[in-house]
Amino acid sequence: MMELPVDFHFSAQESSHLQQELMGISDNPYRDYASFEAAIDSAISRGSVPGSFIEFCEERRKANTYEEPYVILRNCPIDRDLPFLDYDDPVNDKRARKSTYVAEAFLLLYAKLMHQEPIGYANVNDGDIFQDIHPKRSLANSQSQKALKPIFFHKDLANHFVRPDWVNILGLRSKPENEVYTSFVRNKDLLEALGEGVCDVLRRHEFHTPYDDLTTYESKVKLGEADVHPILGGATPTDIRFFENRTKGLTSQAAAAVDRLVTVLHNLKKRVLIQPGDLVGSANNDCLHNKDVGDVADPAALQNRWLIKTVNVRSLQQHAPHFMENRPRIVNG
Repeated sequence: MMELPVDFHFSAQESSHLQQELMGISDNPYRDYASFEAAIDSAISRGSVPGSFIEFCEERRKANTYEEPYVILRNCPIDRDLPFLDYDDPVNDKRARKSTYVAEAFLLLYAKLMHQEPIGYANVNDGDIFQDIHPKRSLANSQSQKALKPIFFHKDLANHFVRPDWVNILGLRSKPENEVYTSFVRNKDLLEALGEGVCDVLRRHEFHTPYDDLTTYESKVKLGEADVHPILGGATPTDIRFFENRTKGLTSQAAAAVDRLVTVLHNLKKRVLIQPGDLVGSANNDCLHNKDVGDVADPAALQNRWLIKTVNVRSLQQHAPHFMENRPRIVNG
């Protein structure tokens, strides 16, 4: 299977210098996001970021995301010391015991350099901007970022009223002997391979996708029943609303189109093995992704695999009606 290429590689000196700069930020992003953001702005303005990385981001912002939906960075700065999180309650354990915020700082720094706006959701980790991809016992068999097992092809929050434009994932803890791959397929490649006949069926309002597991798990805001929808079309003519094994066709033709879509996705996928210090950014509406789990040599390490991510939009103003009154950036749902 094809591996996604690396777009930027921090040198050892660049990564160490930036790590040291971000270690100096003591503001807690889970308690005071505004102060944390101000500290990142200050780090950028005082020249803490390597010039080569600023230039890379300036150039990459110009990319057509339909043609180039992925960004792969390597040797990014992360925290020197990371706690091992409680399997039953990793989110609260992280909030209590993670005392440095290098990973969070780098994710926000990258978002700012790429002109992206991180957001949170009231129903996901109580609205934390920085979300963990880390197994949790009660959700180990779910289709969510708390899963221990594979996650099928999807876009993040594909059937939510606020869908992110970008998803950025940074590796914190992972062992290469455990084959846990994140795989991607460009919308462009998928639609070309499907052909116009199947695409015509996918444009019909004959599909249903329930809300994702994490949004509905012990949710603070009840969303009701998800609507019937087309898979293809919506925000743009090439927009795809789909979650493998969850999106169902409501007619025989629609069901056959879903089966064909799944087959083509798995034929086209390209993968990356996210290791500590690797960042994978994806244009959420121009590609689909999954988690493939192959051979697992160290089951204990799989249970402690830890990535951290942000979901991001182009404009906060565009989604302002959906934000909570007392929490800017946090979607009420």
